[in-house]
Amino acid sequence: MIILGITGSVGMGKTEAGKCFKKNNIDVFDCDKEIAAFYNKKDTIIEIKKKFPSTISHNRVDKNALANIVFSDKSKLKLLEGLLYKKLKAEQSFWLRKKIREKKKLLVFDVPLLFEKDNIKKYDLVVVLSCKKALQKIRVLKRHGWNEDRYKKTLKEQIPDNIKQTLADIIIKTDRGKRYLYEEIIKIIKNVKNKKKRNIHEILKEF
Repeated sequence: MIILGITGSVGMGKTEAGKCFKKNNIDVFDCDKEIAAFYNKKDTIIEIKKKFPSTISHNRVDKNALANIVFSDKSKLKLLEGLLYKKLKAEQSFWLRKKIREKKKLLVFDVPLLFEKDNIKKYDLVVVLSCKKALQKIRVLKRHGWNEDRYKKTLKEQIPDNIKQTLADIIIKTDRGKRYLYEEIIKIIKNVKNKKKRNIHEILKEF
């Protein structure tokens, strides 16, 4: 099995890259999507209510209120990350074991904070998505609930794009259009078929 990690700073095109892999029948574990799902689960809401009571309204998490709190206080950000990453790790492990039983040859993990928070030994290859700063900003500020302040605070928590590129095995420039992105991902899928596959037990050790 080959484990591929895709990452990049906020707004760099990870979601679109994930879609390209899925179109080619490659299963993708989307960390952002999983974390978003946690916020709708009763146990997560109860835990957040204990630690951040002002962010709960009508038994729902106000994500904007939560973002304002954690991005203004690093200790609170660590508290939230500890809560969410523990759940995320369990979900990743469960999903991986399911895909092993399905005898998948290639799996993709979309991990926004791969270099910042994750164990890089999990991955055989790491793909970094990148684009020009001006386009990155436009993409992010179009998102619901985002503003300039949240954008700047998020960037402060992430390793700069130019450094991520030096840590990557593969770099894809997403400002060259969707067709270019799709073609680059096709190349990756073809090339990894020739890469030596890791033993399942070695992979499970890292997860």
